[in-house]
Amino acid sequence: MLSVLPLEEKGFSIRLCERGDLDQLAVWPEHPAPYEAFDFSFVSMDPHERDILFRKRELQEDRITLIMDHQETAAIGYAALHEIDWNACTIGNMGVRLHPGWCDKGVGTFMISRVADWCFTNGITRLRLDVAAANHRAVRCYEKVGFIRTGEFWRKDEKLKGVNLSEAQHDFLREHLRVSSGIPEIRFWWMELEGERT
Repeated sequence: MLSVLPLEEKGFSIRLCERGDLDQLAVWPEHPAPYEAFDFSFVSMDPHERDILFRKRELQEDRITLIMDHQETAAIGYAALHEIDWNACTIGNMGVRLHPGWCDKGVGTFMISRVADWCFTNGITRLRLDVAAANHRAVRCYEKVGFIRTGEFWRKDEKLKGVNLSEAQHDFLREHLRVSSGIPEIRFWWMELEGERT
């Protein structure tokens, strides 16, 4: 599976993540509202902490982390395949991020479709991911690739405890928000894509 990387098409290249990519991802500009929650958590890490994170992820046998470059710009996209069950040939979850300057241009759809094709061509039969239901842009992107909603779950978000959620800037979130035991919870969708079975 890894031996066929990088995947190259239309000036884009999808390859395995290298240590220096974490530094590139960490200097992406912040995502604009309402997508600021999708900034990388390792932005605040120092280089030594990123070293540790990279080594830890490299040792995980059920994970593959991919980076997408453009011919003019390195590390514009990120796709982490988690919870890979090599016996069942399934991917239990995917994490996807795109550089804010490359959003809303069809690049995310392109990257996800190429990663899915690569997985299915190499024996994977099902991809699954979770996405915040209020992240309409991401949901549309996944649906364009062919993912369908298969379920939902709720995730606690302590950061929202002190936020005035009645403000207009949170309108997009309100239908996917509930409060349980005083802690806000956000609705997430499970989405799946089936490949050809060989």
